Amino acid sequence: MKEVTSETFKTTLPIQIRFSDIDALGHINNNLYFSYFDLGKTTYFDTVKDKTPVSWTEGLIVVARIETDFLSPIYYKENIVVDSKVISLGDKSGVFLQQIRNVKNGEIKSRCKTVFVTYNAATQSSMPIPDVWRKAISDHEGLEL
Repeated sequence: MKEVTSETFKTTLPIQIRFSDIDALGHINNNLYFSYFDLGKTTYFDTVKDKTPVSWTEGLIVVARIETDFLSPIYYKENIVVDSKVISLGDKSGVFLQQIRNVKNGEIKSRCKTVFVTYNAATQSSMPIPDVWRKAISDHEGLEL
């Protein structure tokens, strides 16, 4: 099944496929998709941080769950991007929705939902999402999260 979507993602990162990303079948190894999604998360937070004076060191973000659908293989020299957005925020956790998309034809190659938890390293426990983070993410997405 090949999925094409018209959802709006405000954060998009072009991915440069490296020679070492290719497996023996000539496509990108599925394990590397998670690295691409991580790069998308980093870009997402850099984009949000650039719009508002947020201190992201008031806590950490740790991944609690990842759910990924591999819809179509990615081949070497394919022009792809990672689209990222936060679709929900709870008291101590949130959910990223990400997709890897072919730029030329819009084909969605993979979709990923990641549950993240805000974490206090000093107490080694979860912590409430800081209000300034919540506002910055909500403002960026144009939603009440």
